[in-house]
Amino acid sequence: MIFEYFYKRPYLLYSLIAGFFVMGVIGLMKLPKNLFPDANPPKIIVITKVPGATAKVVASSVSKPIENELSRLGMVRDVSSVNMANISIVSVEFDYKKGLNAAAVDVANALNVAKANIPKGLNPAIYEAGDFTLPVDVISLSPKNNSISLAEIRKIADSFIKPKLLSNKNIGNVEVFGGYQSAINIEIDPFKAKKYGVTFEKIINIIKSQNRDIPVGFIKNRDSFFTVTIYGEKDNVLNLKNLLIKPNVRLKDIANVKWGYQKRTSGYIGNGKKAIALSIQRAPKGSVLDVSKSAREEVEKLKKLYPNINFEISDTQRDLINQANKNMLEALKDAIIYTLLVIMIFLGNFRAIIAAGISIPMVFFTTIAIIWIMGGELNIVIYTAIILSLGMLTDDAVVVLENIERHLNQTKEDLQTAIKNGTKEVLSPVFAGTLATITILFPLMFVGGFPEKIFKPLIQTLITALIVSYFLSVTFIPLLSAYLYKNGTQKTKIEKSFEWLYQNTIGKLIKPFEGILNFSNDGNKVFRRLFLTIGVIGLLLFSVKNVMPTIGKDAMPPMDTGIIKAQIAFSANENVDVAELKIKPFLKWLDKQPWVVRSSISFGSEMGVLSLGSGNLPTEATITINAVNRFKRKKSLWELESIIRDKLATLKGIKKVDVFDFGATAMSSIKATVDTRISSANLEGLSDYAKKIENKMKKVKGLTSVSTSWDKDFSEYVIDIDRNKALKYGITPINIAMQLPIKGEIISLNANLDSMTTQYVRLYLKDRFTKNLETLKLFPISTKFGDIPLSQIATIRKNLTYAKIERDNLEYAIDVKGYRAKRAVTHLTDDTIKEIQTLPQNSFSISQTGDYAQIKDSFKRMIKAIGLGVILLTMALIAIYKSVRMALIMILVLPLSMIGASWSMLIFHKPSCMPSLLGVLLLFSIVIKNAVLFVDFYQQYREKGDSSFDSAKETLKIRFRPIMMTSFGTMAGMLPIALEEAVGLERLSPLADVSIGGLLTFVVLIFVPMYVYIFDKKGEK
Repeated sequence: MIFEYFYKRPYLLYSLIAGFFVMGVIGLMKLPKNLFPDANPPKIIVITKVPGATAKVVASSVSKPIENELSRLGMVRDVSSVNMANISIVSVEFDYKKGLNAAAVDVANALNVAKANIPKGLNPAIYEAGDFTLPVDVISLSPKNNSISLAEIRKIADSFIKPKLLSNKNIGNVEVFGGYQSAINIEIDPFKAKKYGVTFEKIINIIKSQNRDIPVGFIKNRDSFFTVTIYGEKDNVLNLKNLLIKPNVRLKDIANVKWGYQKRTSGYIGNGKKAIALSIQRAPKGSVLDVSKSAREEVEKLKKLYPNINFEISDTQRDLINQANKNMLEALKDAIIYTLLVIMIFLGNFRAIIAAGISIPMVFFTTIAIIWIMGGELNIVIYTAIILSLGMLTDDAVVVLENIERHLNQTKEDLQTAIKNGTKEVLSPVFAGTLATITILFPLMFVGGFPEKIFKPLIQTLITALIVSYFLSVTFIPLLSAYLYKNGTQKTKIEKSFEWLYQNTIGKLIKPFEGILNFSNDGNKVFRRLFLTIGVIGLLLFSVKNVMPTIGKDAMPPMDTGIIKAQIAFSANENVDVAELKIKPFLKWLDKQPWVVRSSISFGSEMGVLSLGSGNLPTEATITINAVNRFKRKKSLWELESIIRDKLATLKGIKKVDVFDFGATAMSSIKATVDTRISSANLEGLSDYAKKIENKMKKVKGLTSVSTSWDKDFSEYVIDIDRNKALKYGITPINIAMQLPIKGEIISLNANLDSMTTQYVRLYLKDRFTKNLETLKLFPISTKFGDIPLSQIATIRKNLTYAKIERDNLEYAIDVKGYRAKRAVTHLTDDTIKEIQTLPQNSFSISQTGDYAQIKDSFKRMIKAIGLGVILLTMALIAIYKSVRMALIMILVLPLSMIGASWSMLIFHKPSCMPSLLGVLLLFSIVIKNAVLFVDFYQQYREKGDSSFDSAKETLKIRFRPIMMTSFGTMAGMLPIALEEAVGLERLSPLADVSIGGLLTFVVLIFVPMYVYIFDKKGEK
């Protein structure tokens, strides 16, 4: 036996405790710290640059073939794509069982097959994505003075700052964003080219044949950063200008060659200033705080190297996680104080306080040590598990100590005998209670999907704490009691005053419970018992049937993290520069708000950048606003969102305004709280029908903003070539298209010094041929009969097309997204479905994705876990007590605790959600532990020969105080969670609300005594 082994070897036990205590202290400092466990499934993103292609062409010729191959892979959950002019972004999401690296290998192999079905010359790039993609810190780089431009800062960031940051082993990745990617632009004048008889193909071939190893460099002094003028970009430009295209014809004679940057499709504004953004990312399973600390240390060094660059933090997870960790430690402290106070009120015993006060830090640090050894992390879920275990773990220690004291007082045994006999007497019920708790919680660790990812760390931590608690209660507490009781069991005046307080307050509450028990055994027994049973079942059915639909369902409740997100869009026909100008009034207003800490705004997208603006059009912006934490402001996050939403809506030319809270959906891969997806194999008509659904969804109460994911609103010039006329001139449509270099094609790569990145050479038409429809009509086309204007063989018209097209599960798909404040997701979705049903029938497929789909999947999994847990618990109780009858009695009272649980959620305005279902499991575990202790003592009285009713009545008297103390101690420990004392605890507070409400029904003290004596007539006449 564990007790006897360590009781004879106290110093071995002390050594183990000390060792784990020290490791726990180290672990608390060393463990990675994040907000929540990584819960997003493995995701691989394939990005392909398709120069000159429209969104429609990209979708059909590039994304579709890639999707077809990726969808054939094993364990694929979803394949989707975002298609924009010049770029294809295909995302494939795998099942949780698939490792990220294995997923990347499978995708790479699939792409090798897909390349045969996409245009030649395209090179799809593979990127891994997950929770680690979210920026740890975003550092904005802006000029301090006129000595440096954003274009130069971009070059420095790409070439020097990014490699410097990546050299730090703690930093997983760095993404540079904000436009101004350097390029040598060649703008050809087609009339001059024709004059000299030079074709575009010849120009391209000559440039490509040049020496590509042209050196480029920068020089830096104390105050400024200069481009080297002897050689470098400027020299590249000079060389290209003087490049001989034909004898006596140089490139500068037919084209404007200049050093600059690519046509901007992205931009960044950090803390109100135009800037280049550095997105600092962690590696998978990396620590946010460690990465942030390392990045900021490196930035301090970089500030000295580049004094004319302003380095600012414009977005961060660090403040939120620091605040949450600080709050959780304070909540843990409060939980300990509340729990010890409950013990003192119920027992009036300083010895019990000392035993609990010593065992709590031992359990805490030992649990932390085990998490550290197992390679875990610290987050809100882990801290919550430790807080939840407080009431349960102190109960074990107090039960052992109380029983030792009872032996000293009632049997008058000597101290050593009382310690041995008192401990052995409760070994079985304490073990049975711990085993029962673990058994009912255990299945949730293997339920799969999102619930397993988010709650498995909580269950593991809780089980670890319970096992440690059991171990210490049967090994350390008996040894400690030898010191606590060496001078007897006499109580001080303070202890006696607490005992008087208990006896005259809570102690008197035993009378109603005894009265109910006596009522069930008096007079017409059958009628009375049926009355109590039918009454409580009726109340249970009423509560479940009426309360649960009223509160609705969520995947995870909303939380006030202090981080506000917004997605806005201006006209797709405008550019980044125009969009940046239009948002200026909002930035001026934002700068004056006292609750704003920092802001980050990213326009458009960049190839290979996933953490900022991925999938956005140049005039679409993602806004992130960091506000002061909720303890330091008067307005809630949702009130601030409403203010921001109204302010953004006043911007000139604004088309879309979605404002929502960080973590608005259960997983970051879910697009919106309410997401109505319209899909079809055919593209046409989708956006029109989506507009109708959008108008219907705007009528749904509780949706704060509604928008479509894409639209047919982008202007394009359509060149309709008359084939007959073209053939008369001896040319084909392809020959004509090849003569229109307007897509910014990369025709050469100028390699730089080792410290610099590649310099692209891009080919464009001169602006006057791309800005005006009439001049484009005059564009000279070469034929075997000479040059003719484009209008001679083609008509050019303006048309509306798609700036962006999305696909999902091998079909075209458009999402109508709705965001909320706090109304339950199921209520919002049900109302959305009712509104949509009023629309005429159509051939499109309509589905509700968003959180609604996650709710259905997660609830199904968690209800299965609860059911399996109850079955396993029943089997364990039958094995422990060798009685099917007693096991079933304990199991059948579990649902009755749902009466208080459901009403508590209604009172505290909490929806039914995954944390509340976990709360049901925890509630069942506490109820069953109290029931186990009750039945164990009941059976002891029965073995002495007492009648079943007398045994139940005596057990009620003996176990009333411990059961009440366990219930109130557990509730006290959960109080900081229920009160949401930490940032982020809003997500988990329903767990505490359910448990507290369920425990307040005291079903163990009412129905377990009644049913055990009713159904246990063995040995009675």
